[in-house]
Amino acid sequence: MKPQRFLTFIICTLLCGNILAQDIDTELSKLADNLAGQIKDQGKKKVTVLDFTDLQGGSSELGKYIAEQLTVDLVMDKKDFSVLDRANLKSILAEHKLTATGLIDPDTAKKLGQFAGVDAIILGTITPKDQNIALTVKIITTDTAEIIGAAKAAFKADSTVQQLQSTATTGNNVLSGAGAGADLSDDKPKVVKKFGDFQVELQSLKIINGGQYFLTMTLTNRSASKSIWVALRTSSTTSLLDPNGNQFGRSSATGISYAQVHVQYAYGGAMQEYFNPATEIRPGDSAIATIAFASSEGRSPSPGVCTLQLEFFLGDDFVSGSAKHTTTPNLVTKFEAK
Repeated sequence: MKPQRFLTFIICTLLCGNILAQDIDTELSKLADNLAGQIKDQGKKKVTVLDFTDLQGGSSELGKYIAEQLTVDLVMDKKDFSVLDRANLKSILAEHKLTATGLIDPDTAKKLGQFAGVDAIILGTITPKDQNIALTVKIITTDTAEIIGAAKAAFKADSTVQQLQSTATTGNNVLSGAGAGADLSDDKPKVVKKFGDFQVELQSLKIINGGQYFLTMTLTNRSASKSIWVALRTSSTTSLLDPNGNQFGRSSATGISYAQVHVQYAYGGAMQEYFNPATEIRPGDSAIATIAFASSEGRSPSPGVCTLQLEFFLGDDFVSGSAKHTTTPNLVTKFEAK
């Protein structure tokens, strides 16, 4: 190969490598779609996602973030399977004195299948490569611990990813691929609020990228027979006050949408309120949602006790692309950011 062509080849290879490595959320969305197709093809009906670890089995906030985002993306894919909420998985493991490490053992994996109805587990490893992060993922059955699917992904190691990667998880984490029995006190929901059949569990509030608060929560439908539809109200009522009294507004959300109520009149002049978009939560199911809060004045977040306000729209039916509005529960609570 001539020197000029060889040089051109090297430059193109480097440039293409940078182009192919996208941001973490984009790549995780693609990865979830890949995994969802494999899960559906294998006929699995209920899965769960464990924290991703490094090659030595160590855990980090990046591993937890990847697992949380994959869980949300798999739920949003709406294939012919359900996803066990990770908070519920932690409770099941603790109740039956199981650890995530043991889930690769056929006997232990079978127990999880019996206790939680899960027939497949998703786990993976994180490997730094130059300016990127590489992921390898496996889908393992709970009946035989056999690998029935696999995938790879890579994303840019930007400042947010580097910060998450450098932050070790506090305490032992039973959802990671390594570690033994753990104290789950740090993993349990910090705040639980119930509004009829609708339950909100606030899991964590973290400072990411030095400029945003990142809230993770689990939304549960406690009804055994009816779906509920949920959204966040598009207004300043969904906000956060930091320990210094500075306001941070919502900037983005996953697993739940922001919506507005509109009015429709039925025959005879009867008025009914509807909202869209809306997320359906089926009877007995849960959904993981995340919200990022940022300051419009460019203030940096501070750790400590914050005042959090979330206003939801709830609906009991879905007609012509909109949910029938029933109530507007307002959650106001103190919550510590770390």
